[in-house]
Amino acid sequence: MEEDDEIVQEIDIFLSNPKNPHYLLQYPIRTQPFNENNFPVEARIKPNAQQLELDLTLNTRASTYDRQKADELARGLVEESSIGPGRRLIKKADTLEKQTLSSSLLPKNGNYMFGLIKNDGLHISPITSLLQLRPNFKYLDNIDKIEKLKSSKENEEEQEPVSRLVQMQVKKTEATTLQDEILIQQRMAEEEPWTELQIFMPETEESKNNNEISTEVKEEITFNENTEDYLDQIHPYVSTTENIEKSYSYSQGLPLNDIHTLPLGPQIRSLILNAFILSFDDIKKLIKSDASEEAILKEVEKYAVLIKGNWILKSEISYKNYPYHARQYLLSLFKTQHYVNRKEFIDFTHIYPQMSYEMFSEIAICERGKNSKGWQLKLPHNKAFEKKHPDIVSRQNEEFNKELALSMKILNKTNSLPTKSKSKSADTMEVDSVEEEDIKIVKLNDDLLSPFHYNIKGQTVDEQLDNLILQLFKNYGVLKTTYIMSLINIRQRSGLASNKIRDNVTQSMIRAKLNQHCIAIRKNVYALKTSGDDQVDTYRQLLIKYFEKNQNIQKSIVNKLVTAASLSKIPNPIYNKILKELATSHGATWTLKSGIPDEVLE
Repeated sequence: MEEDDEIVQEIDIFLSNPKNPHYLLQYPIRTQPFNENNFPVEARIKPNAQQLELDLTLNTRASTYDRQKADELARGLVEESSIGPGRRLIKKADTLEKQTLSSSLLPKNGNYMFGLIKNDGLHISPITSLLQLRPNFKYLDNIDKIEKLKSSKENEEEQEPVSRLVQMQVKKTEATTLQDEILIQQRMAEEEPWTELQIFMPETEESKNNNEISTEVKEEITFNENTEDYLDQIHPYVSTTENIEKSYSYSQGLPLNDIHTLPLGPQIRSLILNAFILSFDDIKKLIKSDASEEAILKEVEKYAVLIKGNWILKSEISYKNYPYHARQYLLSLFKTQHYVNRKEFIDFTHIYPQMSYEMFSEIAICERGKNSKGWQLKLPHNKAFEKKHPDIVSRQNEEFNKELALSMKILNKTNSLPTKSKSKSADTMEVDSVEEEDIKIVKLNDDLLSPFHYNIKGQTVDEQLDNLILQLFKNYGVLKTTYIMSLINIRQRSGLASNKIRDNVTQSMIRAKLNQHCIAIRKNVYALKTSGDDQVDTYRQLLIKYFEKNQNIQKSIVNKLVTAASLSKIPNPIYNKILKELATSHGATWTLKSGIPDEVLE
């Protein structure tokens, strides 16, 4: 402050602690502020989950408002709890006239306050949380659920009654794994009821007379902290983790200072998730805890598997379905071999080269050149740990071998499939002798597929083939020609009187149907040409084009593709719908499906 800059008034500062939480709301995609014409008409909140929803009215008289489309989308304006077998759909509206904004919780990089100058004093109160609000497209998800339920009900009409073993499951209330913790938190958030809120414009008397952000009690605050502690309180260095423990958002790249603010279990989980492979000595050095060695080991075993005396991130945390089994096999190779050949691994598992490279590079290194012997683990064999903890080694080996046996059963089934079929038999369809030499017809057991696949509508071979192919792609999203042929082969063996596909069906017929309904993402790997929704297809075509040359994709890449195509930001429901159809999730990365149905492999 300059010496000649005169102080004209001194104002007392009052710190108030309101009874109700206060949120700072952000609207990333709104370009206009709220006014009397577009102000939210309804608001509701889940205080414990810190979720907020606002309803805005749409301008139904605007030239851009499509009444016909709004009436169609209103099919999804139902109570979610009313969607299900035997339940009556409870409709909320006949047309789409409102837009709902839903919140997402943001990490706080400091302590935010808001204030009010009143009675010659500045009254400040803390901000509880930061919330970003974006459009919610739940009605699209509801329409999808209703269609699947309707399709399932129609197919059940032809299904013969079968005896089923009913398994009772106990609802978990305590978390034992990372997935359990996430599911429990999600369930608690879903079960928490909404609380309706009143909305007041800023200039109304109710807003101006909000006494919660002012205080009449004048008690001086005594500061005992030194300068560093005080600065850390008003802008903490490790503030990004404030809501991490609550949301269980343990992502790669979390700084070590942030990790140290977590309890013991989450610390260990975050370290292993970042490093993939660690020795026990390194884990003890990196964590910040007074826990005993026994307690630390107990937590480590929840998130890592012991391979040659070192701890490697469990496969189920990073991989699902078929890639999980492939990685289990990879760990078994490193468990028994000093060097592992990546090409031989790919040949046996049929995993895409890019995914296999990621699996290897996470935990191993490879010396390049003519003298390269292959990939070896990043850390040397820790025989000292194995000698010190023989009980842990024994327990880990037993658990790993049990899981590996299941993975090998699935991998061997895939690896033993024949490369092609040259003749026609009672159990295989007619194979064309000219094109597509690499197409193979595989005999699969009838019980590998749900009876759902045997109830295909249609009076002719052509109609039933149409319906069967569409059903298969709606169920699996992406399919190889190999398995399309094999699944249709199961249909040919069906003895139902309504089955018309028992007649000769050639590869040429199937190829024609694929060209009619599908698009080739890779050689002999197909997806449907359209999802049936123009809004979804606008973004879907971009992703399919990208997957033609790339194996993996992330949200940041999708955003760049959308921007380059001059499209509006892709809504999260549409983003999730497209990628769940075409790819499998591995953390923040989505990998194109292999085209091998998981139901066939399990």
